[in-house]
Amino acid sequence: MNQSRLFVISTFLLFSSFSFSQQNVMNYPTELPFQTENDSQYYHLESSLLIRTIVNDILVVVEKAKGQSQNFSILLKSSKGGQLPIEYSVDAQKINSVMASLAKKNDFMKETYDWINRSFRSNIPYRD
Repeated sequence: MNQSRLFVISTFLLFSSFSFSQQNVMNYPTELPFQTENDSQYYHLESSLLIRTIVNDILVVVEKAKGQSQNFSILLKSSKGGQLPIEYSVDAQKINSVMASLAKKNDFMKETYDWINRSFRSNIPYRD
């Protein structure tokens, strides 16, 4: 009897947590190696373009979020079978502040770029 109550309560908590935040799964194919010491201009250019695409896609979702927290599961997939999952979350309070001004939007884009960049191990800093 206690196990069934525990199951019902845990199920309720699980579904209620999903109602307050939304999970966004984003898949990106890439031929770039993950976490490499490769220091070529091609690698930096390609990784920067990929990360900027991801940041812009996240910004589009955040702008449509209307004050709801967002969770992003970014999955970079290689044609050779490698996968690099990156988890990124944005809370509702931050979304509201991002929409308040252009300066906050640029700060958000820089923070997001840096988070993904550290996960991907590219050395190029964010510049707009």
